Amino acid sequence: MKITFWGVRGSRPVPGKDTLIFGGNTPCVSLEIDDKLLIFDSGTGICNLGNKLVQDKETVKAHIFISHTHWDHIQGFPFFTPAFIKGNEFVVYGQNKINLNFANLMKNQMIFPHFPVQLEQMAAKIAFVEVDSGVEISIEEGITVKTLHGNHPGGCLYYRVEYKGKSCCYISDGEHYSCVDNFLKSFIEKTDIVIYDANFTDSEYEGTDGYNTKIGWGHSTWQEGIKLVKAAEANKLVLFHHASHRTDEEMFKIEAQAINEYSNTIAAREGNIIII
Repeated sequence: MKITFWGVRGSRPVPGKDTLIFGGNTPCVSLEIDDKLLIFDSGTGICNLGNKLVQDKETVKAHIFISHTHWDHIQGFPFFTPAFIKGNEFVVYGQNKINLNFANLMKNQMIFPHFPVQLEQMAAKIAFVEVDSGVEISIEEGITVKTLHGNHPGGCLYYRVEYKGKSCCYISDGEHYSCVDNFLKSFIEKTDIVIYDANFTDSEYEGTDGYNTKIGWGHSTWQEGIKLVKAAEANKLVLFHHASHRTDEEMFKIEAQAINEYSNTIAAREGNIIII
């Protein structure tokens, strides 16, 4: 498994001199298994991924897994260049919402008056597949993707990819509970990589930093990520969905604190590659 981070920021893109190292694009992670390509979320990071795919491949085929349809996780999809090229093929997975099916949720951000190009104008073959929590998706050649419902306003899906004894979990977006979530603990148990929503610090979440509490906002903290990974006996923790206001300098400090608590931790940066 080859994991590449194309967008690691939460809420909104933040280009600028203070985010050059960790990056300012919103969530997108690719996972390559031999010649198979899986993509998790389509924030603005998917734009650079798309450009790379067009540069490297004559034909692009991929499975795209959407955690949920909040803007920061789908806002790059209309700019995903391979989707406009005939002969490319994509299967896009996601959850229905009340009175709206998943395909329409993806289409609606591209309707007038919000966007000049309609999804139907994308020339690639695109299939939308509705999935829910607790399902197991079989991709070709023994690749399995499992789902779990996440604690996030409006709902969210977590994903666990398994292949030949190796595994990776994509846990974004999600708010922790007052104690370890046993369902989530079981879901990530003994996995090789946990990509975890660490948008807040504990003090920010609890409101002890001088600002209002963030309880109920649907995001977690790096401290809670460490608790969870330790409880689940998982291996590597990757802090993800960095707060939009966080500078590179602040990210370095958080990463150092986290490593002090759990040595096998990194804070995701755009361009990071992890091989399992």
